[in-house]
Amino acid sequence: MTLKQLTPFLPVIDVRKVMKILLVILSFLPFISLAQTADQVMTRANEKAKHKAYNEAIADFTKVISSTNNNIKAYQYRGNAYTNINDYASAISDFTKVLSAEPNNAEVYSYRANAYSNLKDYAGAINDFNKAIDLGLKTADMYHYRANAKINSGAYMAAVEDFSKAIVISPNSPELYEYRGVARANLNDNKGAIEDYSHALKLNPNNADVYYYRANSKGTIGDYTGAIADYDKTISMNPTNAEAIFYRGNIKTNLHQYKEAMQDYKRALTLKPNMANGFYYMAKAAGNAEDNKDAIQNFNKAIAADPTNAELYLYRGISENKRNDTTAALNDYARAITLNPEFSRAYQNRGDLRISIKDYRRAKTDGDSAVLYDADHDGYAYVTRAKAKTALQDTAGALADYNTAIQMNSKNTEAFTGRGEVRAELADYTGALADLDEAINLYSGYSYAYPARAKVKSKMGDRKGALADFKKQLEFDPKNQEAQLRLGKELTADHQYAEALLFFNRVITPATKNGKFYIARGEVMCDMGDYKGAIAQFNRASLVDTNMRSLTYANIANAEIRLKKYDAAESDLEKAITRDQNNDDAYFYRANLKMIRKNYIGAVYDYISVLLINPDNIKTYAYRGLAESFTADTQAMRLDFYRAIKLSPKEPANYILRARAKMNLKDYNGALKDFDIAISLNPNNEEAWYYRGLAKIEQSDKSAGADLGKALALGSTDAVDAVKRYSK
Repeated sequence: MTLKQLTPFLPVIDVRKVMKILLVILSFLPFISLAQTADQVMTRANEKAKHKAYNEAIADFTKVISSTNNNIKAYQYRGNAYTNINDYASAISDFTKVLSAEPNNAEVYSYRANAYSNLKDYAGAINDFNKAIDLGLKTADMYHYRANAKINSGAYMAAVEDFSKAIVISPNSPELYEYRGVARANLNDNKGAIEDYSHALKLNPNNADVYYYRANSKGTIGDYTGAIADYDKTISMNPTNAEAIFYRGNIKTNLHQYKEAMQDYKRALTLKPNMANGFYYMAKAAGNAEDNKDAIQNFNKAIAADPTNAELYLYRGISENKRNDTTAALNDYARAITLNPEFSRAYQNRGDLRISIKDYRRAKTDGDSAVLYDADHDGYAYVTRAKAKTALQDTAGALADYNTAIQMNSKNTEAFTGRGEVRAELADYTGALADLDEAINLYSGYSYAYPARAKVKSKMGDRKGALADFKKQLEFDPKNQEAQLRLGKELTADHQYAEALLFFNRVITPATKNGKFYIARGEVMCDMGDYKGAIAQFNRASLVDTNMRSLTYANIANAEIRLKKYDAAESDLEKAITRDQNNDDAYFYRANLKMIRKNYIGAVYDYISVLLINPDNIKTYAYRGLAESFTADTQAMRLDFYRAIKLSPKEPANYILRARAKMNLKDYNGALKDFDIAISLNPNNEEAWYYRGLAKIEQSDKSAGADLGKALALGSTDAVDAVKRYSK
């Protein structure tokens, strides 16, 4: 499944939280030369305003205005009172009346600017602040307030300039650094913002909001450790700050600390149940933590709150797919596509699911749609289509799509991995290894790339490198059974039988129900000559997993062949094939049995069946080549050995089998050269020493005994009789 990394949105500071300007006019008012009654009313009104009885003050100011139409101060004071009861429209009307009479009154321009700001008429506010400043009101507050209006209107750069002017006038004001930091954060100048927030905290270390803002900026630039430290601080100062707790969860998600992130999301939602996208993020964290049951429950809640959100169905489908609920996942992907017919990621994930169930043609169609509607341009849509094309044997089309994906996103790990696998399939191992190395360099935690690279290294003869990569995969996922099987089989292929057996003994427990493990352990025992123990393991595989019965019969037959119980082996191979006609191992072992019985034509046909069932069974080309050497079909023989060596140029068995074919054709010098290559590739391969000894005997080479002795020392049972014969 192609899954993009689930990185949560880190918030930009909500500018609505920037300090609103509240100009409370409580100063003692000058004596007004009016008739005594008006003076008394004015004085009384000011006293009421001083004690925040604004409505009563407004009534008195109105009486003054009614009795003396041109009392400008009464309009000004009433405008201030209207401001304090949030009646900004009436305040603006009064301030405008004052300014019509006193057009150079800088303070009144600042008052009206405040009223405009509160009505979100930021253009009007900025215009009035400009006039107030031009008229000489060049104070830190004026630049601060104008900067606030500019922030709220999205003019962040201009706001930074105003905050800087205010800081020159008032360098010890923590608020100025705080809000300049807000403006810089909105300009994506998070490093500058962090500097301002740090300065603000130096001046006032008890402001929880500033720790919160700085945490957001640190998270945005990838300083996750610093972000968590600041979130911890602001939460300790204000434990009910749901947003801080929630965004700390986002940071933990980025650090792949999914369980810890879920705890933060749950705590945040307890404090603020209606938090936007709360269940969505918690569900994604649960999915990444492989707690897909919890993820689905949270997506259910998110869908209940927002039933037309296509993305919610997509991610619920991903979690359902991880739980192997294919039907539910397909239904959710379809629902997402119905809600949004151009939803590229939904097509992409459905395509990946269809690949997993071998519905390759419809997967290819989904890949086409994903590419058509791709808006992210991150290459993942092309990766999905490339996978489908690979499965449909369109390697040229797959390579083209992988190339496009890499051009679109040079850090697309999956694209490099997929292209590496296709190149390996085309026997371009150097190119494949380069791609897989790059995939791992880009993301060392991408566990899938390690087994892919291990397979290439194995084909290139780098068994140690292959084993290291298989072990690396298990470091990421110690309970991955496929990875365990690969490592054990690679140890067996490298003739490290004792270590392979120890490994299988360690991972197989009484609770193991995967029959493949017992088959694999039986194969190791067989190679070690413990045929009785091997057969017991093969039978155990059938007992714990009835799907293993065909493989059980096939592997028991292989042990019987080595025990020279050929009739029993033939009977068991027929049982294996009857139970599963696609069991390529059964045809392979039967072909080997036919070789022993000198039915070379029959062996060739069984090897053909192996390759029809499993084209990746590369060793079969070399075995078929050996069979063809007995049928005198040298052209087919040469072609098969060419294929085997091209596909696996560092595999000693290919050279051993070709050398044996040359011995059949009396080409002993050519055989010796191939045995030399096999020994150079693996000096501990007993077969290479044994057969080279036999070839030397044919040429009366006295060093034959040394080769047979080496084979015997390495554990070759065939060498026992050969040494005895040669000694005579």
